[in-house]
Amino acid sequence: MLHTLEQYVAQHNSWQKIFDKHHVDIDINNMSKLDADNLVRKLDGEMSPENLHCDGELTHSQVQTKYDHLMGVWQDLRHLYYKKQWTLPPVYELA
Repeated sequence: MLHTLEQYVAQHNSWQKIFDKHHVDIDINNMSKLDADNLVRKLDGEMSPENLHCDGELTHSQVQTKYDHLMGVWQDLRHLYYKKQWTLPPVYELA
């Protein structure tokens, strides 16, 4: 049901292991609100125009694919917040 979010979290965990030796993986099945809030903030940053377009390095098709994927993650996160009855943190690029 939250397949796109699962992929996003797996990728996030992989990158965090490289850059933070004390990183504890986010468990998609037992995610805390703090973990979810951090993912929302990360996703919001990834949706900024300069990040979405990789500073103009991507083609329109690549940007659209990236946008569609990130919006799928956003929909999954919103569903998780609704299901858990959590309040979403403020977002700027996703609003």
